[in-house]
Amino acid sequence: MVEDIANCGWSSAELEVVAGGRWVVRPDDGWRMTGVCADVTQFTEGQMLLARAGKYGLGPSVIGKLHSRSTGIITEAAEAYTGYGVPILEIADTFKAVTALAVAAREQFPGCMIGVTGSVGKTSTVAMAAHALSGLGKADRSRTSANSPYGIAWNLASMDRAADFWVQEMAITKMEVCSQLVRPDVAIVTAIAPAHTSRFGSTDDIARLKARIYEGMVAGAIAVINGDMNEAGIFEALARDAGLRIVRFGEGEGNDARLLGLERSTVHAEIFGTICSFALGAPGRHMAMNALAVLAAIAAMGRPVEPAAARLESFEALPGRGRRSQLLYEGKSIEIWDEAFNANPASMRAALKVMRDAKDVLAETRVLVLGDMLELGPGAQQMHLELEADIRAIAPDRVLFCGPLMQPLAKRVLPDFKGCAFPDVQALIQDIPYWLKDDDVVLVKSSHGTGLGKLVAHLTANARTGAV
Repeated sequence: MVEDIANCGWSSAELEVVAGGRWVVRPDDGWRMTGVCADVTQFTEGQMLLARAGKYGLGPSVIGKLHSRSTGIITEAAEAYTGYGVPILEIADTFKAVTALAVAAREQFPGCMIGVTGSVGKTSTVAMAAHALSGLGKADRSRTSANSPYGIAWNLASMDRAADFWVQEMAITKMEVCSQLVRPDVAIVTAIAPAHTSRFGSTDDIARLKARIYEGMVAGAIAVINGDMNEAGIFEALARDAGLRIVRFGEGEGNDARLLGLERSTVHAEIFGTICSFALGAPGRHMAMNALAVLAAIAAMGRPVEPAAARLESFEALPGRGRRSQLLYEGKSIEIWDEAFNANPASMRAALKVMRDAKDVLAETRVLVLGDMLELGPGAQQMHLELEADIRAIAPDRVLFCGPLMQPLAKRVLPDFKGCAFPDVQALIQDIPYWLKDDDVVLVKSSHGTGLGKLVAHLTANARTGAV
């Protein structure tokens, strides 16, 4: 490597060598960049903009708006940007250049790398782990759900190289490649659910593919596994084959970290034989399980659990993954529980259970807005119908269904509850004012592709909001 600059970002010389490029417009002496921007929503000053090449990078219009705030542009076609007056690094292949930066960043990182995978709870657990670890040192994490090789690459290339901990989300797609990029010191498996079975087969098949996270780990590294899931044995067998130290978390006996109880926002747990209680800012048993996984990993690393657990009181659920907002919509004060980013039967039931257990939410204010769960394979329709008992257990005042897969379930439920079934989110948005009243608590849950995020955006647009 050209020089060791782990504490001050990437130098122009290192960037040129690692990315395999050439400076068409060279930076000034002392120039540094903190990473690359491949997602406009994640841009921060200090980053270079990654210009689009094929399916990778930012489009010309975005670069035109952001270039003056960036530290430069990385591109396969320098001539398109030389008039912008910022440094320009020309490279031959965008994906290869970003991957090379990720490999170099990981090689130079002296801290602890935590990888997180599973069918549910990955993004929340990543954010929760980084939040908890910041009570022990400096922590950075992956942004958005960029969890396949390209997303992991630009995340690793952009993480704080002076941090003590990095936390990276890892998806099932090309997991063997992802694992070699991330090379986790600790791998957390949240849970397996019938998500993406239309693409990857049974939950056992999904477990075997996700267990390839262990391929990039060295013997003696830590595998944190949900000991309650049916597929735990698959992960444990493959972790043993890799020579990893196995740590189990869950509610059942035999787990190294056990959830003993949940009272409102207080989690009671036993971690390696030590009883502890801590406050958790994100509601729900599924969030408590995520927290347990994080603390099990921290304890297994030989780090103190208490300061990490204390940080969890200030953790907030992420937008689309449980974030709660109080807002004024058309003169009505309502609370939105935003779960619109992802859904499968396990996460849907977890979200519904949070509403069912919310003793402070009056029955006459409970509103469910439920959209299709996607990529479930041949059994998708039956999986939707099996939600009927969970919905009835909540005794909601109103239920609004959205999407073709929800229509048969609506026919079973709506004779006994106020509500309506909508073919798509546009129809739902058009009618939503009719269905909301003052003091409502509205749970919005669906797969991202169903589009209920647009409903949340509609409700919050031009509204007076605040996190709950």
